[in-house]
Order: sequence, then structure tokens, then C-alpha cells
Amino acid sequence: MDSIVINHKMMEELAHPNQMFPISEFVDHFDTFADGSFPSHWHHELELQIVLKGSAEYRVNGTPYVVEEGCAIYIAPEAIHLARELSEGTIGYDIVLLPQILINLMRSANCEKYTLPLTTRRPEALVITPERKEGHKILEYMKRMYYTESTHFTYELFLLENLIGIWRNLLGILPKYSKDQEDSGKLLREQRMKDMLDYIHQNYIQPITIQDVAGAANISKSECFRCFSELSKMTPVEYINKFRLLQASQLLLTTEKSMSDICFMTGFNNTSYFSKKFKDQYGVNPKTYRTKKRNE
Repeated sequence: MDSIVINHKMMEELAHPNQMFPISEFVDHFDTFADGSFPSHWHHELELQIVLKGSAEYRVNGTPYVVEEGCAIYIAPEAIHLARELSEGTIGYDIVLLPQILINLMRSANCEKYTLPLTTRRPEALVITPERKEGHKILEYMKRMYYTESTHFTYELFLLENLIGIWRNLLGILPKYSKDQEDSGKLLREQRMKDMLDYIHQNYIQPITIQDVAGAANISKSECFRCFSELSKMTPVEYINKFRLLQASQLLLTTEKSMSDICFMTGFNNTSYFSKKFKDQYGVNPKTYRTKKRNE
């Protein structure tokens, strides 16, 4: 997956090849992203990613998790998360699926007690290592999925079989949570962050001030900075620029619009400043980026 599409809700848009079977797989080459990272986003799906090469740091609702080569991470549905490579050339294999698939399977088997981590969305994340028996089995299931051809006639059954195996072993290592353990303060900050990012993604073409962003969540500017620092590891201005440049990079590859048009379409009001910020983030100017990527 060489690019991600984030809509105005700060939500990654995942195109499942088969809407009747909403399970998707991606291979992420981190060095194809600006700075070897991709920005804060969320989606309704739960996510499992194994690091096939290198190492990566994930931040899930503000908490950092380091995942080494051969290990994996579980990310709960709707958690705000970002990732960056810690070593050059990091590659990850990603599985995302709507939790309703597992919930429906468990419900039909009268096993609803096994769906609590999905309905509570807790824990938010868990690093999976091979030291524990369950972790070793999960990693083996994921490797098997990665190395198996998707063209096989029974591939969907193969995926389900392995996902059930993954979930059975995950339940053995996931900490136990209940609804009454929810941290109301943390949940409030996460919702405020979603409100502010929603505002940025709807208005990034226009001039945006810190007061505008904070006002979207009815909070002070200082609380706005705290939310961004905790949940995105950026200042609000850094996030706005990174998001604008992400949109610009996609327009460069998917349209024939001029550099000047793309500059103003993504919220920049000066072409020289736009070109400088783009080069700071992507290592080349916009024109070179378009040519280089289209020739790859």
C-alpha cells in the first residue's frame, strides 16, 4: 500500500475488494511514505500488522508501541493511530477486518463472551511477540496468510480459518477489560481530537488558526496543544501542514493540475513556501516527485 486515503473524518478509507467479505490485506513499504511515517487516522476495522523487515513505532491513542522484526501489533477498532519506521526499508503485512465478522460468527455459535475486546474496544493495542506460546501461534498464522496465494478457490475459507485461530490465541493474552473500567477523561480527549481533526479535514483549503481548531472541540488553545501532543505527536500546525502535503502528493499523482493549482487547492497561499515544505517532507520538489513516482 503506497498511499493512504484519509477522509474529512480523519478516517482512513479502506477499499475492501469484496464488500460481502470485508477483510483486506496490505503490504506497507514504510519508505514510500513521507518521513517513513503516515499520520494519525482511524477506521472501524480492527488491525493486525506483522513487521516482516525492520522495526516500527506505533502510537495508539497517544501510547507508543515498538514492534521489532518478526513481531506484530493488534490495534482495536476505532483507535486513533499512526506509525513510523525505526529502521530504513521497514516492511509490514497488514490485515484489517470489520469486527462484525467475528461478532456474527461468535453470536451464531453462542460465544458472545469472546467478543468483549471488540465491543469495549479495549485494550487499544497489544504488541505480539513469539516468546509466549499464543504469540508464536498468532505470528505463524499471519505468516501463513502472507505467503498464501489469494487466487485459490477456497482462499476466503482459508482466511477465516486463520483469523479464528488468531482470535482464539489473542484472547489468551489480551488483558481483561469491562465497560466499568473505561477512562472517561481519556475517552473525552480522544473525542475532542476527532472533532478537531474533522474540522481540519473539512477546512484545510482555507486559512486555519489554532483558535479555529480548538473551537471545533470547544476547548482552550492549551488543551488543543495537549491533545495533539498526546495523540499525534505533532503540534496542530505541523499536523495541518502534513495533511495538506499528503493531499498535494495524491493530487500530483492522480491529476494533471499545475503545481500552482495544487498549491492553492491544498491550503497554501504561496508557491515558493509550498515547494519548500513539500521538499522538506518528501525530499524532492513537487515536479520531481510527480515524475519520479510515475516512472517507478
